[in-house]
Amino acid sequence: MTTLPAHNQTLPAQLALRDRCHALGMPVWRFAANGKVLAGPIESGPFGDWVRSPMITRMVADAAAQWGDCEELEQREIFPGCWLVPVEERRRRRRLSLTIGLALTPEVFQAEQFLAACSSASLDAEMVRRAISPHAKYEEHCIAGLSSVLRWMNEDLSMISSHALNIETLSRQLAESYEEMSLLYRLREFMSELAQPQRFVRQACFELHAVLPFRWIGARFVDDKRHARVLAGRSFTSGELTCSTEMFERAALKIISSLHPGRSLVMSGEDAAAFGVEHAQVLAHPISLSGTVIGAIFAGEKDSEDYEVTNIELKMVEAATGYVAILAENAGLYEDERSMFLGLLRALTASIDAKDPYTCGHSERVAELSADLARAAGMSEAQVERVRIAGLVHDIGKIGVPEAVLRKPGRLTDEEFGMMKQHPEIGYRILRDIPQLEDVLPGVLHHHERFDGKGYPHALSGDRTPLMARIIALADSFDAMSSNRTYRSALNRQSVLAEIEKCAGTQFDPQLAHLFLGLDLSEYDEMVARHQSQTESGCGITGVAA
Repeated sequence: MTTLPAHNQTLPAQLALRDRCHALGMPVWRFAANGKVLAGPIESGPFGDWVRSPMITRMVADAAAQWGDCEELEQREIFPGCWLVPVEERRRRRRLSLTIGLALTPEVFQAEQFLAACSSASLDAEMVRRAISPHAKYEEHCIAGLSSVLRWMNEDLSMISSHALNIETLSRQLAESYEEMSLLYRLREFMSELAQPQRFVRQACFELHAVLPFRWIGARFVDDKRHARVLAGRSFTSGELTCSTEMFERAALKIISSLHPGRSLVMSGEDAAAFGVEHAQVLAHPISLSGTVIGAIFAGEKDSEDYEVTNIELKMVEAATGYVAILAENAGLYEDERSMFLGLLRALTASIDAKDPYTCGHSERVAELSADLARAAGMSEAQVERVRIAGLVHDIGKIGVPEAVLRKPGRLTDEEFGMMKQHPEIGYRILRDIPQLEDVLPGVLHHHERFDGKGYPHALSGDRTPLMARIIALADSFDAMSSNRTYRSALNRQSVLAEIEKCAGTQFDPQLAHLFLGLDLSEYDEMVARHQSQTESGCGITGVAA
């Protein structure tokens, strides 16, 4: 059975964790419970040579040996600026393996052990310093949070891998009939749509109705968002209900409250009449997560000579509810991991914004403005989400611009402006090796291009500039004009909108500029107020700092 590509389950959980740490600039080692090295860092170049140096290798192995006798694992600084973050893999109470990530802070370059490690591998210290600098981006106060994030990520990956195995096992077992296998195959095609679980449930009802002799198939979920998550309070039907939708929802919710995990209920008489079914049976099978019933699939008004529910029909509905339950749980894990990933990005970009009190919250505001404009331009919600992420990380390249330039009062010299103009390409280089961000790179690289071709870094004009970048360019300029800067005060709203209208066709895409002028900016104003409050108390940052 195919696995769920959205979470990279084709790789074992530990390999997926290694690859994600690599994308975050963290080399990892994996040790067996007996201390044997199972896998080392995959980094290449001077950075890889340094982390594989005899000194670093020995220090990591020593830490792994010491952790081998510990029940509780905590991050450890092996020398100034060099932290080890342990993540264990357990089965029941037994530790199977230990993954150790190495996180560097800028202080590492002042540590004598940095030079000693270079010397132990006969490496040029300056060359290693240049190679490591982009990865020495963590702050000491964030290491504990990073340790928690990696532990949660590992748990999620392990759970998702386990669920994928459960799906494969379930698929092998359900082979009683061609129709049953065909149904499961068609449902499986939609299992990767973790961002749209509603679509999967709707498709499950449709497929069941297509192969089972019932007049209608329906699904109903409890209203408790804590358990049913995004499916809470939703109902789905396929076929012709024998009662109103409202009547079905009320009757279904009442039945769900009496169901037990794994136990079907076949109704007739008064119970079936609540669904508008008088002379046939209604089947209900619970959808359960972690022992809690979160909903049920119903089948009613059997359209055949034998009006009683058969075992094969029961098993097919049961199989479909199993898939819905797995999809619902994986969709919850997907949403949790997505929120975690976006949280890391927000923390990273907020740390960059916080370098200058005048730009506190800038990236978040640009992200939301860009999303609003993308939606107004007719993009799908999936595309809107990618534009939002691009807007969030559009200025990440400023991590490579000297802080003295970023915070300089007054206008920049030509040399300083040249440094500032490098940030789109720096940002592109930082993000290009992260697979999850591949499609947002055009927005990062080209958000300072102009419609007339006088922008940078590549002087693209018109439609040659990607649409995502043209959208971010507008949002970025609007927020810059609307914010106080060291060299000028913020412009009022009327002046900013007049400037956008004036620059349509020169600096900005004229069609996007027209759409922008029609946006509702009330949520933007609320964000500005919130960020101003944060600025007064210090621009708040949580998570990984750049």
